[in-house]
Amino acid sequence: MHQHHVAHRDCNSNNIMMDASGMYPRGFHPRLQNRNPGFTGSAKHLTRTQHPPKYFFVDFGIARRYDPVNGPPQELPIEGGDKTVPEFQASDGPCDPFPTDVYYLGNLIRREFLERNPLIHGTEGRHGFEFMKPLVDDMVQDDPKKRPSMDEVVSRFETIVGSLHTWKLRSRVVPRKDTLFHGMIHGTKHWIRKIGFIVKRVPPIPEKPT
Repeated sequence: MHQHHVAHRDCNSNNIMMDASGMYPRGFHPRLQNRNPGFTGSAKHLTRTQHPPKYFFVDFGIARRYDPVNGPPQELPIEGGDKTVPEFQASDGPCDPFPTDVYYLGNLIRREFLERNPLIHGTEGRHGFEFMKPLVDDMVQDDPKKRPSMDEVVSRFETIVGSLHTWKLRSRVVPRKDTLFHGMIHGTKHWIRKIGFIVKRVPPIPEKPT
């Protein structure tokens, strides 16, 4: 979007959707995704490795496209789902919406995957994403001018992933609230599945869906 000069301006977790139809070949119940549509049993599902899902931005109600001939755009603050944007707290003056998009995505990753916040539903954090912290820290800097552009974010992310060992890429992502009992059960299942992928030569990062 940024390469096409479009700023979303509200890319919080509520506005990023996943098409999981390939992961759930028989569908799932809209209220409890681990149950089948008839709510009579567990929903048969595949992993993201077996069938990579697609992700989409939604809700372009306040998105805007800009003409680069006019230089960096300047917009008055307009709050979306994430109320923590530093430049909105510091001033009511106009600012460039593209660094704000970078902050939104960085803060989403920080809150949903790196940190544990018991006051926010679903943000229990995960062990295993620590390699993302330096990039995320740069994305959420208070000064918008110090944040990387979205192209730089993508480039750095690809470099980071390319530097990780295949065993790291195949490692289990563990919820911070995981108990020893559940950790043993899920860890065993993960190893069995991982060995199967290795035997079948399934790459740790599947090809991007078309």
